[in-house]
Amino acid sequence: MSSFSELYSHPDKFLEDHLINTSKIIRNYVYEKNVEIIDKDTFLKTVTIISLCHDFGKATNYFQKYLFTENEIERNKLKTMEETHHSLLSAVVAFYLIKNEINTQDRKGILLPFIAFLIVKNHHGDLKDIFNEVILDEKELKILKRQLNSIDDEKLQILNKNLKNAGLNKDLTKSLINEYIDNINSELRKVKRELRKLKEEQDISIYLLLNFLFSLLIDTDKTEVVVGIDNIKRPEIKFEDQFVKAYKASFCGEENKINLLREEAYKEAVEREINIGQRIMSINLPTGLGKTLTTIAFSMKLWDILYKHTGVKYRIIYSLPFLSIIDQNSSVIEELLKYNGIYPSTEIILKHHHLSDVKYTKSNSEFEDEQAKILIEGWNSEIIITTFVQFFHTLVSEKNRTLRKFHRLSNSIIILDEVQSIPFKYWLLIKELLKAVAEELNSYIIFVTATQPLIFKEEEIYPLVDKNKYFAQMERVEIIPKLDCDITLEKLSEMFDLSDGRSYLFILNTIKSAQQFYSILKTKVPNDEIIYISTHITPLERMERIEKIKKGKIKFAVTTQLVEAGVDIDFDVVVRDIAPLDSINQSAGRCNRNWNGKGKVYIVSLIDEKGQRYSRYIYDRILLDITREILSKYDIVREQELLKIIEKYYHEVSERMSSSEAKKLLDAIYALKYDSDDGDMCISKFKLIEDDYYKVDAFIELNEEAKELWQKYVGLKDIKNLFERRNIFNRFKADFYKYVISIPATAENMPPDIWGFKYVNYDSLNEYYDKETGFIAKGVIGIW
Repeated sequence: MSSFSELYSHPDKFLEDHLINTSKIIRNYVYEKNVEIIDKDTFLKTVTIISLCHDFGKATNYFQKYLFTENEIERNKLKTMEETHHSLLSAVVAFYLIKNEINTQDRKGILLPFIAFLIVKNHHGDLKDIFNEVILDEKELKILKRQLNSIDDEKLQILNKNLKNAGLNKDLTKSLINEYIDNINSELRKVKRELRKLKEEQDISIYLLLNFLFSLLIDTDKTEVVVGIDNIKRPEIKFEDQFVKAYKASFCGEENKINLLREEAYKEAVEREINIGQRIMSINLPTGLGKTLTTIAFSMKLWDILYKHTGVKYRIIYSLPFLSIIDQNSSVIEELLKYNGIYPSTEIILKHHHLSDVKYTKSNSEFEDEQAKILIEGWNSEIIITTFVQFFHTLVSEKNRTLRKFHRLSNSIIILDEVQSIPFKYWLLIKELLKAVAEELNSYIIFVTATQPLIFKEEEIYPLVDKNKYFAQMERVEIIPKLDCDITLEKLSEMFDLSDGRSYLFILNTIKSAQQFYSILKTKVPNDEIIYISTHITPLERMERIEKIKKGKIKFAVTTQLVEAGVDIDFDVVVRDIAPLDSINQSAGRCNRNWNGKGKVYIVSLIDEKGQRYSRYIYDRILLDITREILSKYDIVREQELLKIIEKYYHEVSERMSSSEAKKLLDAIYALKYDSDDGDMCISKFKLIEDDYYKVDAFIELNEEAKELWQKYVGLKDIKNLFERRNIFNRFKADFYKYVISIPATAENMPPDIWGFKYVNYDSLNEYYDKETGFIAKGVIGIW
């Protein structure tokens, strides 16, 4: 007999090669993990079985014929045949192999064969409502029998021998698998009885275990095919807090009060005694006190202690709410690494969001497009900097693509920066999930914020700094509520002596009000440059304008709330249309950031021409009412008082707002209801950011570079191969999206639709796009 079965998983790969290499990769991942969710022996046996048989169904003659049929019409016909599909047969085999191998009688042990069944059955798709998976109809059973009978006996014998040599403990013969098929429904009915208990027992660990194993299989499956087994080794690198200490010593800041406080906070955090049993921590500091470097220093110290104690190399996952902060923070960390002699290749530090460059470097090599994509989307790096959307939609998801990196949440130091951005309705959900990830997946959570929301009770979090000490010393700003009456934009422009030499930042709640106020302000200060920023300005121009402000030469700026968090700009006076109190505090962080004298933050309530408050268009009424009630008790709020006021605000929010959506989502998680046909709450309905209006993407042909990028994009239509087309687009996607904005789908002046984008060409720019205030949205209220 040949050493290979002559069965193939892919046109150029033997089936057993793919299965065995996938098993080697997945077991390599298991050896580097240290988790509580499943004991190591059961873990290893389980992943060995699911990896070695996840594509077993490809052994059928139906699949082999499809794989090597060159005629496209015939190939497509074969592809649609249910007999060609391989996952269900593989899943039945996985169910029984796990059942025979794992004998533990706790809930996880009882459900483990079914979990393996689900994982293998759906490894090319998304997860569904599990109650739709616990019975096979007669048609499916007949197809399974036909598939089994079509397998070449001699080839099966060789495949079986090779898989047993790789770790399977059971002979896969036709008679045995036939018996599996005959009995599968009987076994699944037993499982169904167990599944009915899940919602009542509220055991979140079953959800974590299923996602964890599913993630491991789909990640290793894709990695083996595209990247190969030789490219998964992690770099030889060790982190320690001395990296930050050395980097900080390289630049000497002015010895003023703000810098002294930054240094004090940094030292307090990195010198804090670490108890590795304490998994939920916080760095709660006023804005502008250097939270980024302090957080990285502590994380690297924690990494070093954990490595010495456990031998496990933890990953650092740094998650933030906004793309602009990701670029800013990743630049700081890259400079820090370079200073310490570490080249920041992608295997060391990875930025991942929907607009990321699809480029991946490892040592001195750069990977091909599809390889780079697989490595990036699998979070193959030591430091991952990503968005809240990427992070939380990995934590709560039914989708194959997002769950693929779920296993990276294990053995990780997870930093959640600007955590106050998480909507209240998800607090309970996030608390339960993060607590479970920390305990079951052996990870650590660090909340970083100036306004710590009550996701966890104070006694449940280990503070790395004494927040009261720092807030009590803050004297940079005064918040002055002017909420006795609502005012118009015109009245707002008359409130201040704009010739007093101070710099002014006006933060408004809607794009429409910001555009209108910008026009009014131009008439008031005709000789001064005014910067305008909103999401209707292209990302390229936004960053250019922010950089201009940072240089300190701009006296007046009108923006929407996109500058609130993490954007390092500084004005003498900030005027904020009323918003929830945590947003107001973030806005105050743009005022007198570096403590030169005393800054003023005015809170006003703006109304449109119909007398409607702009704040009501975008914020929850209860949050606004709580904010107004609290601020109405003060003529002036000093910065030292902010901490207690914000804590009161969060207490009121917890008392008066409903957690019903979080509870319903938790019930769906307990019940493993990933998707639903009946309209009930399910995991797929989780959405971190709700769109208040439907938006479409528009490409703005702003300049010569934009013209060239658009021509490259349109030229993709001539490339017939879908993968090649996607790979070429990935090479210039990041530059392309510098000219893409989201616009209201109901705008009356909608640009033409060309190849998936609304297209504003250079010659018609003035018709759709104002170079000062961005897209001209007629007939709608621009929210952001």
